[in-house]
Amino acid sequence: MKHGPAIAKVAFMLAASASLLTTATSVSAQGLRDLIGDRGESRGDLRDLIQDRLASREDLRDLLRDRLETRSDLRDLILDRLGSREDLRDLLKDRLERRTDLRDLISDRMASREDLRDLLKDRLERRNDLRDLILDKLRNSDAESPILNKIRDRLGGE
Repeated sequence: MKHGPAIAKVAFMLAASASLLTTATSVSAQGLRDLIGDRGESRGDLRDLIQDRLASREDLRDLLRDRLETRSDLRDLILDRLGSREDLRDLLKDRLERRTDLRDLISDRMASREDLRDLLKDRLERRNDLRDLILDKLRNSDAESPILNKIRDRLGGE
């Protein structure tokens, strides 16, 4: 990644320093000490670069773990939402069934009321028929009695 060129430079420096050591047999002691010091610094730099790269890899691993956890959390959230939708769907189905039951109940009551209305009409017709029958009987009877007069008055007889 971004440390690649730096590592290549350090490796090149190490190779160059190794080749200088083999070719420079007549180098002075001071030059040799400087060369060994440079080589030690290069090793230190290389160590630092390797540690930075390891730290970057750890950061990348942590980032990937976080991303996987986030995906898992998102998956759980979606599943919860789907469960909520199922619950809502069930609630709506129950409500529709209750409405249908209520509609059926109202229809049954209306039918009962119609039956009651028909029954009351029949009763009223029977009363009228009975009243007409009694009035006919009263008209045809010649007897004058107080009870018959009361019945005539009540029935609105003639």
